[in-house]
Amino acid sequence: MEVGERKKEGQREQEEKMLRFWLGTIDGIGIERTKKLLAECKGFRGVFEAGEEKLGKIRGLGEKEVSCILKSRRKGDYRKEWERLYTEGIGYYSYFGEEYPERLRHIYRPPKHLYVKGRLPNPARPAIGIVGARDCSCYGRDMARLFGYRLAEAGVQIISGMAKGIDGWAHRGALESGGQTFAVLGCGVEVCYPAVHRWMYERIPEKGGIISEFAPKLPASPRFFPIRNRIISGLSDGILIVEARERSGSLITADAALEQGRDVFVIPGRIGDELSIGCNRLIRQGAVPVESPKDILEYYEVEYTNNIEEKRQQGKTDEENCILKAVRSAPTHIGQILLETNKKETEVMKALLSLEKKGEIREISRGYFIRMNC
Repeated sequence: MEVGERKKEGQREQEEKMLRFWLGTIDGIGIERTKKLLAECKGFRGVFEAGEEKLGKIRGLGEKEVSCILKSRRKGDYRKEWERLYTEGIGYYSYFGEEYPERLRHIYRPPKHLYVKGRLPNPARPAIGIVGARDCSCYGRDMARLFGYRLAEAGVQIISGMAKGIDGWAHRGALESGGQTFAVLGCGVEVCYPAVHRWMYERIPEKGGIISEFAPKLPASPRFFPIRNRIISGLSDGILIVEARERSGSLITADAALEQGRDVFVIPGRIGDELSIGCNRLIRQGAVPVESPKDILEYYEVEYTNNIEEKRQQGKTDEENCILKAVRSAPTHIGQILLETNKKETEVMKALLSLEKKGEIREISRGYFIRMNC
């Protein structure tokens, strides 16, 4: 193909993408109506050029929808918005485009399009959604951060909703590991919600993506969050529930995951704890309980990459490495550490303090430690 022909082909592809954007952003024109329009008009160009009479004869298309199509075409605002999104680095992925995520194409009520700052998850790599309570406990916070860090470090893509609580800590862990994470928003991709996660909102596109089915500037709304949960689970191989009350939005994500044929993992909680009621109920219903990130890695047969274990040994003394082996991802009491290491209490305490400063462990309550990067 000559240079001139390649240029024309590229222009046709861009025009096709812009027409998908035009039709996809018209209110009331969902996936099924779009399919009918494409069948009757022989493609997006045909829909764009169709007159009022032809559009009015298409079954399932009312006067209101026909009017919206004609009005949108006359105003031509779609072209300005398309160019603006391109300038802002926001990608548009139509259900009818080849780049649309295949994992979403077959879920119940797939989004007709996605807006993306950064990029979409790689379908060839495993992805885990991590969700849970907004008003999480210190334990839930540490678990979300630990699992996000450990899984992302091993090459698993972390997907969540960037909400306060478990979502945010899962993203934080993934970012701290240098891994890839993706946030599915309950607002437009040009809106940072919640505002306290501004730093996270700006960093995530560097290693992953900010994703939404809503118009780029649309503010957050309570009714949008349950809707977006099906996308979090749809983009994932499995969902990890860290903490969930009896009536939690995380349970909506778990239900969506089950409907989509995804795996559901749960971190077991204490009996009687309000934040554990939803998690323990999911386990009774057949969800997979996990005690450490290793359980999920083994489930998907993900191997360690980039000599992770060797990297962890660097920068620590032999004594610190010995004591670190005795600290679990679940809370470990100092008495157990002393028993396993057979060292003096003063030596152990000194090493634990040094390891905590290095970010290797965390004291979650008096005398109880968890390993952050195990």
